[in-house]
Amino acid sequence: MTKIKYAIPRGARVAAQGLTGAVYPVGDHYRLVDDATGSQAILSYTEVVQGLNMPGAPSRIALMAQTEAAARIRQGGRMYRYQLSEKLRDQIDFRKALMVGIEALIAKLGHVRATDLNRIEHRRFVREIAQQLYTRLPIDIARRGGSVKEVAIMPKGRTMLVYYTRYRESGGDEMSLVDQVWLRGNRTGHGICDRMRHLMTLALEQAYLDTKKPTIAAALKKLCTLIVQENDLRQQNGQKPFALVDHKTLSRHMKKIGSTAISIARDGERSVANNRSRGTTDTRALFIGELVEVDECKLSLITVAKKHGFWAALSENDKQALAEIEDVIRTRLYLVLMLDVASRMPLAWVLTDAPSEATTRELIRMATRDKTREKIRYGCECDPLPAIGLACFKADNGTGIRNVGVKQGLLGIRTHSIDARTYHSIDKPYVERMFGTIESTLINLIHGYTGRKAGALPGYDALRNGVLDCEELYGIITRYLIDEYPNERHFGTNMMGQRPIDRAAGLIAEEAVIVPPSAHDRRIHLGWMEQRRMTDEGIKAFGLPFNSVELQQLRDHIHSRVAIYVDPDCIRHATVLIENHREPVLVDLSWTEMQDLTLPQFLAVLEQAWNEDPQTTHLREAQLARVRARLSDQLEKIALERGLARSFMTVDEAQTKAARYSTGVHVSHPGQLPGTLSPDDIALELPASEQHRIGRGHQPPIEGGLDEKEDRPNERVFIKPDSKGKLT
Repeated sequence: MTKIKYAIPRGARVAAQGLTGAVYPVGDHYRLVDDATGSQAILSYTEVVQGLNMPGAPSRIALMAQTEAAARIRQGGRMYRYQLSEKLRDQIDFRKALMVGIEALIAKLGHVRATDLNRIEHRRFVREIAQQLYTRLPIDIARRGGSVKEVAIMPKGRTMLVYYTRYRESGGDEMSLVDQVWLRGNRTGHGICDRMRHLMTLALEQAYLDTKKPTIAAALKKLCTLIVQENDLRQQNGQKPFALVDHKTLSRHMKKIGSTAISIARDGERSVANNRSRGTTDTRALFIGELVEVDECKLSLITVAKKHGFWAALSENDKQALAEIEDVIRTRLYLVLMLDVASRMPLAWVLTDAPSEATTRELIRMATRDKTREKIRYGCECDPLPAIGLACFKADNGTGIRNVGVKQGLLGIRTHSIDARTYHSIDKPYVERMFGTIESTLINLIHGYTGRKAGALPGYDALRNGVLDCEELYGIITRYLIDEYPNERHFGTNMMGQRPIDRAAGLIAEEAVIVPPSAHDRRIHLGWMEQRRMTDEGIKAFGLPFNSVELQQLRDHIHSRVAIYVDPDCIRHATVLIENHREPVLVDLSWTEMQDLTLPQFLAVLEQAWNEDPQTTHLREAQLARVRARLSDQLEKIALERGLARSFMTVDEAQTKAARYSTGVHVSHPGQLPGTLSPDDIALELPASEQHRIGRGHQPPIEGGLDEKEDRPNERVFIKPDSKGKLT
């Protein structure tokens, strides 16, 4: 490609090396002279070309002729039309039209002077031509009485000639015609020296840049104190004392600090991070479910914490006592919301009195299941988003997210969890923006609205008007998130005015949707679990019976408790995990009457069945006691009349027999009978009256003889083994 070397005119303006000024060729290089300081620098051709494109040295300034009119434009710093206000742009259009009329007059007369432009016939000629180009206001030749806002008045001849000369010298640049009103006013330091500025800064630091948010009047008081102290020192040094400054001077100095710096000092970094941080303009997600944002917000609504059916079961005294504390049981609820970033469609929403692990798990279950039940129950017209998978789950570090149960559940369904910073809305801009929309278009219309902050609605009693219960409020929010919000045009980043429901339909048609997790994974990682023993009838969990053919085939191999997982939103099926069995087992609900209920609904039905009036409970229990007592008396009477043996045992009798068995079984050792000897005494061969010799006695052996032993009368020859004690 052929390289082009541009012709750089002498005096062209360039910004390079921290200098801004004109360049002059010096051989193969260029000399840059700064306008403000006079400093010089030697630039190469490449550096000059790059400097021509730097801010502060646009090409039209660099190539502008070195005339007085061009210098005036450069001095003002306004090179483009839309750097000016609307009023000044209209001034340019009017004066430019006059310049065309003057050029036509010059073409007619050949030459004009200021006196020529003051003649009435010449002014009318210029006006006729200018009025054709400038049509916003009528043009008057001279000023008359009345308002001047509805007409454009032609200047005097000398002024118009000055405008025309300046216009011609600038090469027909319309920017030379405008009045430099931006240079008006006092551009100096307003008579404030550096020491006074230091005192004003010190006063602002000590009495204004405070999180208690004092007023500027407090800073002005502090400044007066500092000036008085400073004047005492200056008087001792023979210097002129400072004059007190007014409120306007201090306010002007305060604005130089910067609004962001003032907000950090007075509101804190958290508030500035939420209110003044930069937004995002990139595309965060292309698939539905690729990135979802979750947040919780305490609604500015007063609701009634009263369950259906509970009020009717109360006695009159309880109703009266509850009515007295009715204001106490009114509360504000949290709305936990999940938003899909790719389509801006709401995926799940839950109302709760306090965010928790159970609330977040319920939110994830709702996003990964079908929501037709909510559509039918609350009478919605549009279809909600179907069940989707979650690839990336982004939420702040709140208590409802920062727990083991939620993290394990997300990992179980193969979802990546991202922890955003708490109280930093810039980390979750999409769902934060949606809360603002819900607040401004829905919440502030509902009875019991409290306002965005304390005391926002002084003429409205939110406690008295808070009559909605949780179910009614959830229905209103559901209809808004299904029927209204998805059908509104969205002008957020990358939405370009599309409606969220149309954007979602387009992505679904392109199959740009994350696959939802399997039913087994949802139940195991997001459902409710109980450990139960299996019987021939199957497994009973949460009061519901489950069974299947596959489970019965494993019946003989199950010797311990099994874990059964139930999806609270669909109790038709459950998953059973068995020890040492590889695959999960699917079981079905055998109670067909309850198949269409959710688990919370079934537990509510069960609770309602168990609930009973305390008076009715007392009457029923008393009746049962009477019937059982009458049966016992009848049986006892029959036994006495017919002489039947007693079939029961008293406590004393049972304890006596138990003591006999608890001491163990022992061998009997009877005493020695009179006139007899024990076998031990007989074996000693000692003379005794009870001993009688029978037969010849013991004979010695044929060969040899018995050894002679010492007489040992106390030694037992034949010793019987010790068998005393309990025999076991």
